[in-house]
Amino acid sequence: MRHSVFLTIKLVILMSMFLLPFTIITENMFIRFIAGSLLGISLIIFLSFTLKVQSAFEKDKEH
Repeated sequence: MRHSVFLTIKLVILMSMFLLPFTIITENMFIRFIAGSLLGISLIIFLSFTLKVQSAFEKDKEH
């Protein structure tokens, strides 16, 4: 059960990363670049946090 939850979270994050250029709609290129960078960085941080939580659950499962 936990594996499918983590897999779903990872897939949602990765899909969000690929759809990022379509979500930021503004005419100013600088604002689009800053917003896209911040959103992309936050998704990468969330993905790494998810991987750390998953590894903690797997360690807990072994003991």
